[in-house]
Amino acid sequence: MASIIKRGNSWRASISRKGFRKTATFDKKKDAEIWAKRYEANILDFGSPQEEQINESDSITLNDLFSRYGQKVSPNKRGYRFEITRFKAFKKFPIFSLSIHEVTPQKLAQWRDSRLKIVKSSTVNRDFNLISSVINYAIKEWGLNIPVNPVHMIKRPQDPPARDRRISEEEKNKIAKSLKWDGETQPTTVQQWVAFSLFLAIETAMRRGEITSILWKNVNLKEDYVYLEMTKNGDSRYVPLSNKAKNLVQILKKGEPDEHMVPIHPDCLSTLFRRAAKLNGLENIRFHDSRREATTRISKRLPNVLELSAVTGHKTLNNLKRYYRPVPADLAKKLNEES
Repeated sequence: MASIIKRGNSWRASISRKGFRKTATFDKKKDAEIWAKRYEANILDFGSPQEEQINESDSITLNDLFSRYGQKVSPNKRGYRFEITRFKAFKKFPIFSLSIHEVTPQKLAQWRDSRLKIVKSSTVNRDFNLISSVINYAIKEWGLNIPVNPVHMIKRPQDPPARDRRISEEEKNKIAKSLKWDGETQPTTVQQWVAFSLFLAIETAMRRGEITSILWKNVNLKEDYVYLEMTKNGDSRYVPLSNKAKNLVQILKKGEPDEHMVPIHPDCLSTLFRRAAKLNGLENIRFHDSRREATTRISKRLPNVLELSAVTGHKTLNNLKRYYRPVPADLAKKLNEES
C-alpha cells in the first residue's frame, strides 16, 4: 500500500510491497499518486519494479535522479562512496526537490553563488560535475525529456590555483617521529604504518589508496616492482621500486598472498597523518602532497616524461605538470651546468 504525505511544498510517495521499498518526491499530489500506482502495479504484475523511461509527466526531481543514479550507476564506480555522500548532502537544498523542468540555469547560478559563500570553488565544481553527469546519464540512458542539461548553461567558478606544497626531508622525519617510527624497523602500530606509508609514498609517488591496496602476491622484489590491480584512473599499473623503496618493503614481514602489505584503512591513514602534522605546526600539509614531492624527486632521475608518467600513473602531460614542482634554484643550477 502506498503512503503519500505532504512535506512542505512537495508530496512524498512511499511504497513497501513484497520486500521492495521506494520513495519519491513530487510537486503535485496527483503525480505522486500516479507514480505510486504505476510502481505498485509493476511489482504485482512482474514480481519486481520494472525499468521505465523518465518523461515529462512524471514531474521527476533532481533528488529522484540522484536516488536512481545512486542505486543503479554509482555502485559500479570507484567513487561510489563519494557520490552517495554527495547525494545525501544535496537533499538539504530546496532546488533539488524541484521538478527537473523547473531547475533553470538561473536557479543553478543562484545556488552556485550561495554555495561559494560557504565552500571553495573547487568543491562547487566537483558538485557540478556530479550533477551534470547524472543529468546526462538520465537523458541518454533513461530518456529524460529536457532540451539541454542546465549545468551546461551556467558559468563555472574558477578553481583555486593548484597546490604546490611539497614535503621536505625534515618535515617527513618530524612527522615520523611524532608517529613513533624510526624508519628502519617493522611497523607494529597503526601510527607507525602511517609513517611507513609516507616514506614509501615519497619514494614511489603512489597515492594513499594505492599503497593501502597492495597485496603481498603483487609484490615482486626480485624484479623490483609492485603491481597495482586498480588505480584512481581505473587502470592497473606497475610501480618500479628504487633501492630506497625496496629497502622499505624488505623491512616488512611478508604476509599471505591475499593479505594487504599495509594493513590500514586509507581514511584512518589520512586522519592520523593530519594529527601528526598538526602536532608539528604543519597544518597546511596533506598526505597527498607526498605525491607531488615524489614526482618532483623522480623527475630528476627520469627526465623523460613518458617514463615519468609510467611511474606516477598520470595520463596527460597537464596532470603531470600539476605535480612537478621544482625548486627554482635547482633549475638555475642546471642552466649554469649546461653553459
